[in-house]
Amino acid sequence: MSLQLASDAGVRHAEDVEEVKVNTEAVRATGNQNDFRVYKPIGTARTWASRETIYFSAGDEAMYGVVNRYLLAINWIQQISWNNDTDAEQEWQYSYTSGLSITQGSEVTNGFNLGASYKGMSIGIDHSTRTFKNTETSSSATFTKTVKVPPRSKLFFYQKRYDFQDNITFINDAWGQLWNIGPWGGYSPLTTKVAKVQIMAEEYYTVDKLLPEGPGYVTVDSVAAAQTAGWTRKRENVTRRARNMLDEMGV
Repeated sequence: MSLQLASDAGVRHAEDVEEVKVNTEAVRATGNQNDFRVYKPIGTARTWASRETIYFSAGDEAMYGVVNRYLLAINWIQQISWNNDTDAEQEWQYSYTSGLSITQGSEVTNGFNLGASYKGMSIGIDHSTRTFKNTETSSSATFTKTVKVPPRSKLFFYQKRYDFQDNITFINDAWGQLWNIGPWGGYSPLTTKVAKVQIMAEEYYTVDKLLPEGPGYVTVDSVAAAQTAGWTRKRENVTRRARNMLDEMGV
């Protein structure tokens, strides 16, 4: 199928990746990641960036999602607590589940599998590397732990959760070149879909007291932004298929 060239000649794109960052004034890394319920990253915590294929028709046209992913927070979520008011040690079992959920912008999966892009992702936190397992991203798993609570004491069970935000812009490959998709009636800011993802991790923590809210702070390795196209077209002047796909993704 041949594409009819729209009248929009486009404009050269100036890189304007919208960053997600924490105000770093008077903030430093906390160190121990078990002291607070909430940990925030310092600065721009862009943990992953990629260009994802939405569709590709050889010799005709294609569409891509330009994904920049940011770590928003690391949380210890209290799942249960035990109160042993006897004079003997008590033992309990507790089961918890790992897995990924898209809490905002799940319509983007009509274009590409956002959850699958988390599979095997590694991020650098406080000079160590955290790699997410299949059972935390593309599938789920249930774990059963046995805990022992000393006499006359309490025990709190926490599960770690990672919160991410994906800022997604779009490229239409048509008329012999790549075009960023701008807004209706203009060129900037680029049409953007925001998705938020939570990963309930395998990590757990037991402690004899409630953790304070915090937040604490962590250093996070930031990667380069995903590459956009050199030129931009108004949304109404990209191909019909690209416009329809944006509608399907709730953009």
